[in-house]
Amino acid sequence: MKTSSLFFSGLLSGLAAIVLSSPTLQGRAVTTTELSQFKFFAQYAGASYCNSDNAPGQEVTCKADVCPAVTANKAVTVASFTASVTDQRGFIAVDHAAKLIVLSFRGSVSVRNWIVDFIFTQTPCNLVPGCLLHTGFYAAWLELAPSVFSGIRSAVHANPSYRVIATGHSLGGAVATIAAAYLRKQLGYNIDLYTYGSPRAGNGVFAKFVTAGQGKGAEFRVTHAEDPVARLPPIVFNYRHTSPEYWINSNDFSDTAAVKVCQGYANLDCNAGTGGFDMDNHGNYFGQINGCDSTNGTTPFRRAAGISDEEIETKLDEWLALDKEFVSSGEE
Repeated sequence: MKTSSLFFSGLLSGLAAIVLSSPTLQGRAVTTTELSQFKFFAQYAGASYCNSDNAPGQEVTCKADVCPAVTANKAVTVASFTASVTDQRGFIAVDHAAKLIVLSFRGSVSVRNWIVDFIFTQTPCNLVPGCLLHTGFYAAWLELAPSVFSGIRSAVHANPSYRVIATGHSLGGAVATIAAAYLRKQLGYNIDLYTYGSPRAGNGVFAKFVTAGQGKGAEFRVTHAEDPVARLPPIVFNYRHTSPEYWINSNDFSDTAAVKVCQGYANLDCNAGTGGFDMDNHGNYFGQINGCDSTNGTTPFRRAAGISDEEIETKLDEWLALDKEFVSSGEE
């Protein structure tokens, strides 16, 4: 799809008013415990690529050494779900060894196609006045919500003292973010959220709502190096990220010093300020996070016809320039 730069530049003057948080880098260091949790829940996010068709009672297992800690804990699937229209998938597992209930959403194996489509429309949501969500992510959540609510209620009823986690990689991270917000508000559960390479799921109102958490759970948004998916949809299209961001600008996932903690909903100091189109960074979160997807094989993500990686990179860099201009201008 070809769209002129003049059109994108014109968006700067036509966007609705949204208050931007100051893009500052938080001074505190990440603890070894936090890093260990990032690694552990990345395995649960990765497990969604090969456990979303599990039957209740089936143990969570992964090929390609994607989730060894989860397998060692003998986590058991209590529900799995597939959306017939959006093809969003996921599962709920109970991990008795770690005393966890984990809701995991699968990322799309056609994420490159999603980038190429360049469709970032928004739809109003009923979480809080002024909330807008990415139309596709919201549609995926609405299709799965009845199954998720039922499965989580049952798991919590059976294991009331267990910690509840929502997680996902890539587009699954965006759906997990929406799910956590709705589970917190409508069921009143404490839901801790761990996402990896998640795109922005909604506008500033939504991002602030999730970040505040309503006292119902913590939020850990992990990004890696120049991961392009985490930079989308662009800020200038009225999208914001939750805060903070835990940016790992290294392939050494064991080093706490490699993790930068960035505060703000439109912060360009970490992943959002990087450029290029390196999909290897998107697939690499404490290992090849989508490595057990049988439909994907060894190819990180499916290719889309009709547009080259170079053309995608040019478009992404155009959007980055617009994001930088928008944030530096102080527009609200």
